[in-house]
Amino acid sequence: MRIVGVRTTVVSLPRAETLTTSYSSGDTATTVLVELETDEGLTGIGQTAVALRSYGETAEGIAANIHTHLAPAVVGESPFDLERLNRKLQAALPDHWSSHAGIDLALWDLKGKALNVPVYQLLGGKVRPGLALMGFVHHDTPERMAEEAEQVLEEQAFPVLKMKIGFDIQQDVERYRAVAEAVAGRAVIQADGNTGYSLHQALPALSKMEAIGGLGTAEQPVKRLAEMSELARRLNTPIMADEAIYAPADAIEVVRRKAATVALMKISKHGGLLNVVKIAAIFEAAGLTLSIAIYFDLLAAVAAHAAAAFPCVRWPSPFTYLQDTLLTESFEPEGLELRVPEGPGFGVALDPAKVEAYSVHAATYR
Repeated sequence: MRIVGVRTTVVSLPRAETLTTSYSSGDTATTVLVELETDEGLTGIGQTAVALRSYGETAEGIAANIHTHLAPAVVGESPFDLERLNRKLQAALPDHWSSHAGIDLALWDLKGKALNVPVYQLLGGKVRPGLALMGFVHHDTPERMAEEAEQVLEEQAFPVLKMKIGFDIQQDVERYRAVAEAVAGRAVIQADGNTGYSLHQALPALSKMEAIGGLGTAEQPVKRLAEMSELARRLNTPIMADEAIYAPADAIEVVRRKAATVALMKISKHGGLLNVVKIAAIFEAAGLTLSIAIYFDLLAAVAAHAAAAFPCVRWPSPFTYLQDTLLTESFEPEGLELRVPEGPGFGVALDPAKVEAYSVHAATYR
């Protein structure tokens, strides 16, 4: 079996709710779909999330990178040689992880389909049914965030609620207090800073949140590893790495410098599933914990496969709800869990009509 064509489609879907972070605020989710066509009629599908402020690549740039640099590296090749092909991608375009991810995921999907097994079997088989879920409280006034926290827990008894911080310290603490009081011990809170604080801001802000109670983890409140290490040393709350880890070598540094005890895997950011496999091995060996970002559509299915197969994925993640799906069947949570699909490859299929409807730009390389 050989790869004979690579198709990319930039798509933009409306979110169910506005997402506000310390980076920006947005009502849409833009992704790049990748389809690898073979000479035996099988097609593997990949998807890469677009987040310019954190990943550094635009959707247009990802599509151009794939057609100019990465597609020539895989056309004519067997999709089974994942390690060798990922090395070819790195040689053709070093460290453009979001661009790599779409190709990498499509290769995994192709291999699973060719062997007629789910991807989680390629990863070693199941250790759990899927990915545990947490709730999410959108950035708003303290009063509205408290109301949403109560509503979310009334609908589902999530063990963790995630909220955004990294803005104004005093307002962050007020919002945190409102949510913590509304939660009243029924769940812990994951406070996500998206590198929005400096160290001298993070220490007082997180110390006040600790004193209020209910702080389950502080996700990447600062940018530099030295700052994260200092926070980990001075706070009781576990620090979660996000933007600190891209390639597997970054995970080694986080472990070595004791900068975090939990890390959030955003599969696009790491260049695809193969690098996440390697990061999971590092964290498993160090006795640390991973969480897998779910996002939506194919990326959600990929996250479920990873969580099902990796023992160290012990921290839950929030689901990202969109107003529509690119899949033939919507892939969504069941209760407090996102169960891994059982079909070959990632076990989901694109709906061509939906892809066309939300398409911004499409092109094929042969």
